[in-house]
Amino acid sequence: MSKVLEKLIRSPIVPMLLFLLLVSFFAFSLYDPQDEKQILARIFLLLLAALTFTWYVLVKRFNKKNPENRVRSAGLVPSEFLDTDEGQQWITFKACRNVYIFFSVGLPIAAGACFLFSGFVLTPFIVIGVLGVGQYLVYWQTIRKLNKY
Repeated sequence: MSKVLEKLIRSPIVPMLLFLLLVSFFAFSLYDPQDEKQILARIFLLLLAALTFTWYVLVKRFNKKNPENRVRSAGLVPSEFLDTDEGQQWITFKACRNVYIFFSVGLPIAAGACFLFSGFVLTPFIVIGVLGVGQYLVYWQTIRKLNKY
C-alpha cells in the first residue's frame, strides 16, 4: 500500500488533475451567473478544494510513515526537482529538456490557435489546458522511460 501511495504522490497525475480542474473552473466561471454552466464552475471549484485537501492529507500520512523519504506537500519547488544524487539530476535534466522541446513546438501552435479561433471565448483556456497537461505528460513519460518503470 505504501508503494502505491508513493507512486501516486510522486506521479504528475494529481497536479495534472488539479490543473485541469482549475482551468475548467476559470473557463466555466466566464458564463453569465444565470447560466446553468455556473453550476459546473462551482462543482469544479468544490472538486479542486476536495482533491487539494485529500492530497495534503495523503502527503502528511506518507511523510509520517516514511520520515526518511519525505515528500513536500507545499512549496515553490516541485518534488521532482529535489534531486537526491547525480543520476536523478541527469534524469531531471533530460525530462526538462524534453518539456522545453515540447514548448518550443507547442507555443507557436498555441499562438496560432488563439489567433485563428479568437472569436471563441474559451480558446485561451483550452490552449492553456492542453499546454499544461502536455508538459506534465512529456515530463512523466520521460521519467518513466529513463527509470524503466
